[in-house]
Amino acid sequence: MNKYYVVGIMSGTSLDGLDVVWSKLSFNKAWFYEIIDGKTYEYSPRWKNELKNAYKIKARDLVFLDKKLGNYIGEKINDFLKEKKIQKSQIDLISSHGHTLFHEPENNLTKQIGNGAYICSKTKIKTVSDFRTIDVAFGGQGAPLVPIGDQLLFGSCKGCLNLGGIANISYNLKEKRVAGDINFANMISNYLSNKIGHSFDKDGELAKQGKIDENLILKLEELDFFKKEFPKSLGVEDFNHWYKPLFEECKSSINDQLYTSGTHLCRTIKNIFNFDSDDRLLITGGGAYNKFWINKIKELKIKTVIPETKLIDFKEALIFSLLGVLKLRSEINILASVTGSSKDLSAGVIHKP
Repeated sequence: MNKYYVVGIMSGTSLDGLDVVWSKLSFNKAWFYEIIDGKTYEYSPRWKNELKNAYKIKARDLVFLDKKLGNYIGEKINDFLKEKKIQKSQIDLISSHGHTLFHEPENNLTKQIGNGAYICSKTKIKTVSDFRTIDVAFGGQGAPLVPIGDQLLFGSCKGCLNLGGIANISYNLKEKRVAGDINFANMISNYLSNKIGHSFDKDGELAKQGKIDENLILKLEELDFFKKEFPKSLGVEDFNHWYKPLFEECKSSINDQLYTSGTHLCRTIKNIFNFDSDDRLLITGGGAYNKFWINKIKELKIKTVIPETKLIDFKEALIFSLLGVLKLRSEINILASVTGSSKDLSAGVIHKP
């Protein structure tokens, strides 16, 4: 079988919502994709609060939340299929990233909730989930997972940058795919925007009104994470423990903090993406709509490619669809060169109704 119709699911660290995408993936000497339709289901304030604070809860409550989110994802998939008039017989597979609660690769620990067994039970459709755990068990970071999709689907661009809650990048270096998390993006932008009554910084207008805080950007540049080589990854714990405190101590205006964090983000991208002037960087994720960031990246002489809206919004869910298909085919879907694992892996757990 070389053609698959897949529902891909992504829930990111910025808690924007649950991305559901229906795509066709086909293989004929190379992989091809078509995003047929997609929708983002915004989390209610109650869900946002539960997910934001889930890392504090007791073990039994965590197991319950894992089941509850799995059921919720299954219900939203059913809603999506009904709304788009898609028959379940048209779907070969559901592939879900889950929602990351804990990510401590230095302790060989990662945990995504949104139990795949309950997604399968709710939808009665074959489901693949839990992609990260085996990579961490084999000594990897468990992240990022999208680079193999970047390589197989978007190889015409030298690099792929995702500006989600966390910014991550992948690119080819000496015939190997290299990747990693590089900075906080929407997580810090949303956090600061919330402080002055905005859910997010629409088009980067708030940042645009600020100016650089030289003291803050020096402190950001001195952080150990930004001196590390790949592979490396970021999680909510990092944001809470050593990144956010710099902003809590900062006395400058929120606009200045947004300007400074955005400038630092773009500088870290430039430091990583040090290629020829003709090399193209594909930019997706919610941050692709932040005109302040995109203009800053362009000022740094990086040739950017901003694709159609469907790909900006649903690229990660699309790639998790591909990861699920590769697992179904017993093919490699995680690259050791990216995560630092001891070997390439075919990751994910398959649940059959």
